[in-house]
Amino acid sequence: MTVNTDTPVDRHHAAPRRRAVTVLHRPAALAIGAALVLAAAGCGGGGGAKSDTSKASTVPSAPTKAQYVAKANAICTATNGPLAATALKLASHPSRAEAEHIIATSFIPEIKSQLTKIQAIGTPDGGQATVATMDRLLAGDIAKIEKDPALAGPAAFHDFAQVAHGYGLTACAPLS
Repeated sequence: MTVNTDTPVDRHHAAPRRRAVTVLHRPAALAIGAALVLAAAGCGGGGGAKSDTSKASTVPSAPTKAQYVAKANAICTATNGPLAATALKLASHPSRAEAEHIIATSFIPEIKSQLTKIQAIGTPDGGQATVATMDRLLAGDIAKIEKDPALAGPAAFHDFAQVAHGYGLTACAPLS
């Protein structure tokens, strides 16, 4: 018998709106905002380990908090390059349509990829609530930016960064 210990997280939790940075009026601010969140999106975390009581478990045990933090920070650090390249594209003052295209085809997919990689690490024992909060905040921020790319400004991942940095994920959203 397999017991699923993953709990669904409401990924559409309403969060207060942040002050938007308009792509047309502040392209440099948008680029700075993208740079601020170079590693923001992925630093959440995901489901825990599953156990099978009928036979020896083939699923690795949950990582320790130290292992989780080290692996998540490494993922965030590794994706700084692609996210910085995206920020440079935005810093070149593209039109609103071009900026929206860059955000939709580069920025958001890079952030989602980072999140997926960190969720694959697993959730440390005792860290389920914090990791679920980080996931919820990050997913909400991604959804808001997908709906309104102008929100990809400096404060886009502030709430996520506060929780993530407090947990030790300092390479994720390092300037938020």
